[in-house]
Amino acid sequence: MSLRFGVFDQLEHPGGVPLNELYRHRINLAVRAEEAGFWGWHKSEHHLIPLDAAPSINVFLAAVIERTSIIRIGSLVHLLPFYHPLRLFEELCMLDHLSEGRLEIGFGKGVSPPEHILWGLDADEAVAKTNEALDIILRAMASTSDSFSYEGRFHRFEDVPLEVGPYQRPHPPLWRPGTLDTAARMGARTMAAGPLAAVAGAVARYRELFDPDGPCAGPEPMIGGIRKILVADSDAEADAIGRRAWVAYTEHLTRLFRRFGLLPPGDPTLGGDYDLAKSVQAVVVGSPSTVLEHCQQFEAEAGTDYFVGGFSWGDLSAQETTRSFDLFAEYIVQPMKAEFAAGSAS
Repeated sequence: MSLRFGVFDQLEHPGGVPLNELYRHRINLAVRAEEAGFWGWHKSEHHLIPLDAAPSINVFLAAVIERTSIIRIGSLVHLLPFYHPLRLFEELCMLDHLSEGRLEIGFGKGVSPPEHILWGLDADEAVAKTNEALDIILRAMASTSDSFSYEGRFHRFEDVPLEVGPYQRPHPPLWRPGTLDTAARMGARTMAAGPLAAVAGAVARYRELFDPDGPCAGPEPMIGGIRKILVADSDAEADAIGRRAWVAYTEHLTRLFRRFGLLPPGDPTLGGDYDLAKSVQAVVVGSPSTVLEHCQQFEAEAGTDYFVGGFSWGDLSAQETTRSFDLFAEYIVQPMKAEFAAGSAS
């Protein structure tokens, strides 16, 4: 297969932009991704932090779904302890029908204890609540009965009428990033980050451990390689913009952790060290030719056909983000698709 491309958007607020303008820009970016032939668009969920200016993930997914018609739309991830599982079950079923089967569901407990604390949630119960909520949602989606009963540690339901169900049966494809071994054994899709060699190693391990009969198994195993992307007219310009934006990204991501005297787990900002982030390919910046070279190497060596880029991060303006994305679509995505098509035809 040719390399498939995806977008990861945290809806980070760059500052100085009204929310309505920010939302409109990011929805339009998803539309541009569909027009450029991207396979998927993924949104994270965070609360009470500038890393996510659209914390009601289902509202934003619905907006993107209504503006698109082909691209897969997914969460990366829904934070399950923050929801009543039956409410989330109903909303996910609605999104699956609104998208006519384009929904991808990511799930997890959330990596930010401060968000749990500020919501009044017990972070020590996050794993157990996540597991129980997932069990409830999947059982309800797979149910062939008109009613649903369940008894667990946190929830008890008896003969609850099920008036909706998913469009995709038994459930939409599921993603579990962050814990590769767990994702593989559950049969869920996942993401891998870091240097290309690390992505290749993660892909190999994922395929080795993948259980097609796991509780989250779907149509095919799938693992994406994810990194932040910035394309500009020259390497020097991209580097200058990226260095500035990394400072803002670091401040946004770590704000609540610093308030509580904590460190982010697996700190994606690498302590705010932009040069280190570039060296381990957490962020890929450069001219179109530089970024194309990286993507070609990814296609040849990563072992997976899914490349996911985060194009909106830090304090990148709407103009900088759009320019970067358009350059990526024109000089990386289209040439690579054309090269694959020519090779297939010969």
